Amino acid sequence: MKTKICVFLSIILLAVPFSTWAQTDSSKDKKEVTKQTKKTTKKKSGKVKTVRTEISIGFYSLDEDSYRYGKYSGLTSSDGYVLADFKLDKRPDPKSSDTTRWTFQGRRLGLDSRHLEFDYRQQGTQRFKISYSEIPNHLFNDGLTPFREEAPGIWNLPPGWQVKPPNSTTRGLLNLQENLLDLSIDTKRRRLDLAYERRLGPNWTMDFDYRHETRKGERTLGGIIGFNWFNPRGAILPAPVDFTTDILEATMGYATSRLQLNFGIYASFFGNDEETLVFQNPFARQSQWAAGVGFPNSQGRIALEPDNSYLQFRVTGGLGISATTRLTADVSFGRVEQDDAFLPYTINPNLTVNTALPATNLDGKIDTTMLNLRLTSKLAQRLGLTVNYHYNDRDNKTPRRIFPYVGADSQDQRAVGDGRINSPYSYTRQKSDAIMTFRFSGAARLKAGIEYSDYNREFSDVEDADELTWLASALLRGWSKVSMRLGYRNSDRDVSNYNPNSLLIGSFLPGEIGGDDFLNHPQLRKYYLTDRERDEYRFRADFFPNAQFNLGVSVSEYKDDYDAGFFGLNEAKVTSWSVDGGWYPIEQVALTAFYSNEEYDASQSSRHVINSSSAADPNYNWFAESEDRVDTYNIALKLTGIGADKNGKGFEFGLDYTYSNTENTTRVVAVSADTAPLPDLLSEMRTFSIWSSFAMGDRASVRLAAENAKFESKDWGLDGVAPDTLSNVLLLGQSAANYNLWLISASLSYRF
Repeated sequence: MKTKICVFLSIILLAVPFSTWAQTDSSKDKKEVTKQTKKTTKKKSGKVKTVRTEISIGFYSLDEDSYRYGKYSGLTSSDGYVLADFKLDKRPDPKSSDTTRWTFQGRRLGLDSRHLEFDYRQQGTQRFKISYSEIPNHLFNDGLTPFREEAPGIWNLPPGWQVKPPNSTTRGLLNLQENLLDLSIDTKRRRLDLAYERRLGPNWTMDFDYRHETRKGERTLGGIIGFNWFNPRGAILPAPVDFTTDILEATMGYATSRLQLNFGIYASFFGNDEETLVFQNPFARQSQWAAGVGFPNSQGRIALEPDNSYLQFRVTGGLGISATTRLTADVSFGRVEQDDAFLPYTINPNLTVNTALPATNLDGKIDTTMLNLRLTSKLAQRLGLTVNYHYNDRDNKTPRRIFPYVGADSQDQRAVGDGRINSPYSYTRQKSDAIMTFRFSGAARLKAGIEYSDYNREFSDVEDADELTWLASALLRGWSKVSMRLGYRNSDRDVSNYNPNSLLIGSFLPGEIGGDDFLNHPQLRKYYLTDRERDEYRFRADFFPNAQFNLGVSVSEYKDDYDAGFFGLNEAKVTSWSVDGGWYPIEQVALTAFYSNEEYDASQSSRHVINSSSAADPNYNWFAESEDRVDTYNIALKLTGIGADKNGKGFEFGLDYTYSNTENTTRVVAVSADTAPLPDLLSEMRTFSIWSSFAMGDRASVRLAAENAKFESKDWGLDGVAPDTLSNVLLLGQSAANYNLWLISASLSYRF
């Protein structure tokens, strides 16, 4: 295969007609081509061809299999694939009163990522569009599992499965290796879109959109048997995916020169044909599990995503208050509902369940309200003002009930007093800002403003959070060959009293949990629910000394500082810079390139809690520093119109090279213990592509292309991790993605 590739690349390179370079820059030849085109046009019949058709037929070929390379395209194996595209384009005759235009096209018809689309429109009257797409998602195909699928969503162990009791770990799965089967995980998404627009009169319009989407296949999900951090045993399992989503949106619009109004309805319906994932427990009974829980007499069951629906009514509008002032508004009201039937407390009949479920279903209801207001005004000749207000309310009306639970299919039901109460999370968020803009002559502009947001939550560690932001920016475009943009933002978030055990206490009956009890350390703070100060800087400069050259430079940084007196995320910083440019020495040549660098740094801290004494002992503190660096660069060359002649013949050529490298380093330091550094996470991608296209006249053209893609990654969480590497969790054993392959394509296009 490598020999074929070398021959193919040689053909492409030799096909470049370097001898025609001097001719293509000749103004005389350009005039001759233009003159000949005019003559040809005059000779044509008076009848105008209104439907144009283009068909492309060819092949794709990979030289090795790779699930990761064809993740979304479907190009996963070294088998050949059909390259098939077409386009029918009907345009109105300019000499007639016809206003109808339609396009029917298909792309990648020989692949699993195919797309079909029909677009019909009558200018100023109506438009109809229908499209169909298939989108694969190939996750991996090198997994290993001892489970066999008896039916969709039901996974059992093979006959003769042996475990070593009692309290077995993965090392006690005596015949695991000889019972492992290959496992592939992928899904297929199919999507149908319909859209219709109609003008009903001089002021009224109607829009209608509908989407039907299915997603089928498998994903991975963790199944657990056990009820606390001492005795769980688990397995990573293939979980069924059989989702259906229907989305409908209809809008009526009214518009005059001063007033615009839209009235709409939005509805979404989600269905899951697979309700549960059931798996046989592969482990022997643990001492803390109930009698009878363990291989072969127990199972685990997980409820999958429930059916649900969402209905929203929406009104949007705009009003010109005066010649210099305009007000726009957007208000909506919606409701989410979910009433799928509850599963029983456990699938294991030998567990004791004395208390019935408090209801047959969740009866989940969430009301949503959103309001957006925007006022823009020209206060003076060069001075403008923009004011925005945003209101977003999520009112969770799901009833609260107590559930005396069964711990992950492993223990008898808890007493009612030990049951847990669901927490219907709700919030209200308000945000407003005011921005002043002053414009100088020569298109230079200064902007300054203030933003304020207020976030109120229910069933949260923090009830209220306020954030104040100042911003300023400048755009300088007064020079003919240089433009610059720079900006700065400073925001300060202030939260109310942090209650780290409020959710724990609120999920039990009153008095069951003490005021000092906690699951997370009392000094540990969630980063999005604690005080934070952020500074952001942005700069961009563009240089264009002449029409043949341009250069751009950009730099940005944001830094977050958190309260140093608490555990959690203490500091985070993101810096990036890039350079991009283009060189266009003549009309037929374009050379572009860019380089970007991004760095993410974060520091966090916590305390290892074993018991009440360790919770107060700083010798159990630990600290982590994480650094991510991403380097990317690209260079591309494109030659067009090479050797163009009066018969429509011409040549195009291009090449592209992209390199990207990502590296993560994490260092963990404990106060009273020696810690080895975590291995670095690495990923490196190189892509080189070269293509050529030769027009053999007005109707036919040939395109040849080759791409070399190389991807290398190192992930200590996957590499060398066998299904039984962890003691208490049965894994799938897949490796990090790596490939080095060539993709070749060739196609013939014909237009008629």
